[in-house]
Amino acid sequence: MGQESRVIEVAVGLLFEGVRGCWRVLIARRPHGAVLGGYWEFPGGKLEPGETPEQALVREFEEELGVHVCVGRRLPVIEHRYAHGLVRLHAFICGGVSGRLCDLGVAEHRWIGAGELSSYTFPPANRGLLDWLSVALVRGEDVVMGVGE
Repeated sequence: MGQESRVIEVAVGLLFEGVRGCWRVLIARRPHGAVLGGYWEFPGGKLEPGETPEQALVREFEEELGVHVCVGRRLPVIEHRYAHGLVRLHAFICGGVSGRLCDLGVAEHRWIGAGELSSYTFPPANRGLLDWLSVALVRGEDVVMGVGE
């Protein structure tokens, strides 16, 4: 399979804290030696063979941040072509955290509000997700609706 047809399936989770109208979302910085190192992202990662996006997301939160999450509402799939292949981003709203956040597979993590999103550099594939999130948070929408359903 050539680079042109390579599809990389990735699951990411939007984990929130706060109350309606005053949400903050968790972001993590990719390790500097990794692909797109130093960029900020929503926690998650590549799907392993036979894994659903939901299973991958639970695994990635545990491996990268040491917490277990409940995967909730699915957001629209986003596709973005990089030089190394087509990334298909499966995004979900997450909640029900158990455990204590720690930086196991990420350089660092932060909780940020809607007004701070533009201050961080995210991979290009995240553009559609960032646009949706900015609008939802500014409007004070109940972004966590559907977690655990």
